[in-house]
Amino acid sequence: MAIVIDSVSIKGLRRTHFEQLLYHLERSDPGWYYGNKKQFKKRHDEIREWLAGIIETISGEGVVIPK
Repeated sequence: MAIVIDSVSIKGLRRTHFEQLLYHLERSDPGWYYGNKKQFKKRHDEIREWLAGIIETISGEGVVIPK
């Protein structure tokens, strides 16, 4: 049986939460990875882009993430 996850809540988080995640992601040790290195790098880059997009979106004037 499959479980479908169609959304992930960010309620109560602030821009600084996402900036901290991005900080750690960008400073992670490139010498280790799980599985296929090319696929790992692709996922790593996709996560970086996702976090950067969230930060850009919530950095706008008057943007609030509800608790």
